[in-house]
Amino acid sequence: MSNATVAAALASLNPAQRAEVPYLTTDQLALLLHAPARVLSDSQILVLLLYLYSVGAVCSGAIILAASFNHQMLLKTATDRLTIGLVLTCFVWSVGRAIIHAIQGIGDMSLQNQGAAAFSNVMILIMFTLNSHLAIERYFQVKEQSFKKQILYLLWFFFAITVIFIFWMFSTSVRIPTSDGLKPDNSPQQAVWLTLLCGQYLATSLTVAYFYTCTYRHSTKQMAEDPQIAAFFLKQNDGMTDDPRALELVRLRIEREILTKCLLLSVTFMVVYTPFLLYQIQSCIVGPIPFFDLTGVYFLVAGVLVALDVIITPVLVFAFKREVRESFVFWK
Repeated sequence: MSNATVAAALASLNPAQRAEVPYLTTDQLALLLHAPARVLSDSQILVLLLYLYSVGAVCSGAIILAASFNHQMLLKTATDRLTIGLVLTCFVWSVGRAIIHAIQGIGDMSLQNQGAAAFSNVMILIMFTLNSHLAIERYFQVKEQSFKKQILYLLWFFFAITVIFIFWMFSTSVRIPTSDGLKPDNSPQQAVWLTLLCGQYLATSLTVAYFYTCTYRHSTKQMAEDPQIAAFFLKQNDGMTDDPRALELVRLRIEREILTKCLLLSVTFMVVYTPFLLYQIQSCIVGPIPFFDLTGVYFLVAGVLVALDVIITPVLVFAFKREVRESFVFWK
């Protein structure tokens, strides 16, 4: 291969790949230079992510604006405040990433910027922790337990420890801090990063699944033992509160709604973050550049799914909370 051909091939690589070229073996470099064309260029990926984060900022910003005008209705309980906290996190994450991608698009910031990577990591960790906190809070809302505070203190303690490690990892990287804009490239920091993030993900997934399951089971048990609880949820067209058939229909409807919400909240979290974690595990095993994904399809899907969380979360909040929908004039 001539020098001109090699130079042209190197110029076609994305910044993360170019940054790793000095550390590649001859076989790895040959494979990289002969790789098929990627599905999207860097600029196209930046535009796509900028669009997704901008849509997320609009969706979450609208709910935050509604909450600021109707705080007495939308911030009544701890669950309400946590829900709005999740939306606020989505807003901060969306605006921050939109600004970062816009700056990267005009060439004033590298994709390897460690500050941007640390910001993304902290936002992901906040989303994990708030999802766990919300699942725990929903359960304790229907069943009081004396150890609630201890669980929540432990949850946020581990969050604080993880955030400290995140900043340590990126501040002590002596080589390229991050080639993909998320994980540190130094082997010791990378191992710690992967362990912490996978641990947080598994803990969040198990916590969300367990506490939403407990919430559903306890709620259905309460309504089965006391059918009059269903009368609280009666709509105007459901009939009289002393009609057993009307109460039974309402109970079944409520159980179905609770089950739907619990399943959607649990499943969407796992669908959004599982491909991202699997990608990072594989790329850590095979090296900074994942040669199993030279066309970038896997990376693109994983990155887009994570970005979609800032849209999915406010959409689910809007769909599940009647008070939020009623806060919008056009919905009334």
